[in-house]
Amino acid sequence: MEMGLFQKQTNQLVMTQELRQAIHLLQYSTMDVWSYLEELALENPLLEFVHNKYEHIESELPSSFSSDDKHAALENVSVESKNLRQHVKDQLIHFHLSAEEEHFLVYLANNLREDGYLIDFKELCTQGNLDIDHGERLLYLIQSLEPTGVGARSLGECLALQLVKRIDVHPCAIDLLLNDIEDLASRKWKQLAKKYDCTLLDVQTIYDQIKKLDPKPGFAYMSEPIIYIEPDVYITLANNQLQVHLNQAAFPMLRIQAEYRDLLEQEENSREYARQQRNQVNWLKKSLKQREQTILKVTEAIVNVQQDYLLGTTGVLKPLTLVDIAEELGIHESTVSRSTVNKYAQTPRGLVELKTFFSSTLSKENQGLTHHSVKKWISEFIQAENKQKPLSDQQLVEQLKKEQQVTVSRRVIAKYRDELGILSSTKRRRYEERIV
Repeated sequence: MEMGLFQKQTNQLVMTQELRQAIHLLQYSTMDVWSYLEELALENPLLEFVHNKYEHIESELPSSFSSDDKHAALENVSVESKNLRQHVKDQLIHFHLSAEEEHFLVYLANNLREDGYLIDFKELCTQGNLDIDHGERLLYLIQSLEPTGVGARSLGECLALQLVKRIDVHPCAIDLLLNDIEDLASRKWKQLAKKYDCTLLDVQTIYDQIKKLDPKPGFAYMSEPIIYIEPDVYITLANNQLQVHLNQAAFPMLRIQAEYRDLLEQEENSREYARQQRNQVNWLKKSLKQREQTILKVTEAIVNVQQDYLLGTTGVLKPLTLVDIAEELGIHESTVSRSTVNKYAQTPRGLVELKTFFSSTLSKENQGLTHHSVKKWISEFIQAENKQKPLSDQQLVEQLKKEQQVTVSRRVIAKYRDELGILSSTKRRRYEERIV
């Protein structure tokens, strides 16, 4: 073999840092983009970004608002709410308590979980040097406070504390909750009716009442702030046509801090550093602009396919895959995926994640049949069924084949039913008064 130096020309894709950054920016959600920019701003003194969210809100306020009114509207944010433990302790001032009792009640309140439950009560009594009987009496005082159900040691006790305050409670309801809540949930109603010497209708009534109760009453006092999702795009109806607009308030505006740049460029030693940081800002601006345009183009392509669904003329999504959009726009399907995951659109049907507009075909023979359409039919069949004789999964299979000429297995029906949050036929059955 001859050895030597040879020249060879090849094409090769190199994953540069800038390209990797552009890919990451595209797959980030709006909140992630802001967090990423905040981190970069700590490293790059020339990077300055402006959140025009408040400017956008202010521009939409009526012109009759005074300047003070506009500022008041922008500053009208919720203050930190009182947490559950503090709320319970504040109610103790209405009782005449000894110092020892007050100390133990505060101790119990401080050990409440965020959902309102009090776990390991006996251990708490031991740690508080209090006998169980005295501790039980003080616990009852905690359980008499708001929110109703607080201080419960189990789910059954929590629901019983709420149910006991109702005036239309069945005599067996409390005992049933405290002793047989698992059998009630698994709908072993005939067994319970026999045990408590009541009718199936009585058990069903108790079940219906329990469904209206709050199993985690403490969550109403959670101190964590509510995170609202801001749409990346708006899909609006104008002149009977759907139009797609970027939510400019959600996209950051980048600019170079000119004063700091000029200061760095005055020194010869820092000119190269200033040039590198300036180039990074310019590349970021380009990447963010490309991200906006990609999301906009992908959304427009989706809207062109799903117009009937968005306009409400049909409740079924048309078959649409990532590959379909990728081929139409001449981009890779991974780019489409990154453009739709964790990206939201405000549509005539509400706030929707873009990825939910995709629905693959269920049958090669029938390209118009999608998983979404089958789920819709299942939901409609169950909604119209006889509640005393609900449709089994096998009956749903047969009804789909008869009315929609669609053949699916019983396993598929069970899977879609679970995804829709619909119980099995045995757990959907309702009882009439004549059944005992």
